[in-house]
Amino acid sequence: MISLDDMMVFTKVVETQSFTKAAEQLGVGKARVSQIVTKLEQGLNTCLLHRTTRSLSLTDTGVQYYKKCQMIQELAMQANTDAQTFSNEPSGLIRISMPIGNAAYLNLLSQFLGQYPQIQLDVVESDSYSNLIESRCDVAIRASSALEDSSLYATKIGEFDDILCASPEYLKRFDVLHSAQDLLKLDWVSHNIVHGDKVLVLKSSQGEVVKLNKKPKVQVRTSNALKGFLINHIGFGVLPDFAVKNELASGELVRILPEVHDVTIPLYAVYQNKALMPLRTRTLIDFLKREGECF
Repeated sequence: MISLDDMMVFTKVVETQSFTKAAEQLGVGKARVSQIVTKLEQGLNTCLLHRTTRSLSLTDTGVQYYKKCQMIQELAMQANTDAQTFSNEPSGLIRISMPIGNAAYLNLLSQFLGQYPQIQLDVVESDSYSNLIESRCDVAIRASSALEDSSLYATKIGEFDDILCASPEYLKRFDVLHSAQDLLKLDWVSHNIVHGDKVLVLKSSQGEVVKLNKKPKVQVRTSNALKGFLINHIGFGVLPDFAVKNELASGELVRILPEVHDVTIPLYAVYQNKALMPLRTRTLIDFLKREGECF
């Protein structure tokens, strides 16, 4: 079935006369735009665009198809405008998927609800990868731009640092740490979904990668559980800096070997139905992009 979103991507390519410019305006990668247009042509079993290294031009079929796409786009925009005239303020339910119980996410969404009191949230918390379509979510917050379906889009909303940490009391049992190999003497608390149970992969800010063959002392499946074991002096682990912000400030946990592991990870809002996105969902995504520095 031909996707309306794909038709709107094709329309943007024609309007801008460029895959690159269309990608910039849509907030997606150039390769993604090219993939969508190619898939559209395959679905229609016809060529819509003549492509050269310097220019794009419509085929005869493409001209007629573009005109119909323009009409659909105008109708969709008018439908949205008509629906929104009933309320100038965003309202309704947004179902959002996110990792479990981190204060940074919850504080941000609380601010959002304070600004838009007519919106309700249904928050689906899981540290496992959640399929956006199967879970019936409008938006998913992820530390990955990987998309399970061509109808989905990903917009960067912030970034965070992935760090090694442990409690000072636990570290007193060992000599001062100087290198990644010193971690082999310590007990590893692993987030199984993220790091597995056999090899700990560390990466410095300069891109140097170290792989430690090590079995974890404890395996968990949420960041909160991992943090709890570290606070209780069970071992060391890898966590997002925003998940342990308060504990680092209070001294309950300390960062270790920053020269060994210091990775900045982008954070994305993943969503679908871009062409006909409800005002409430667009408002949330714009808010997350604007306030994402909290991560």
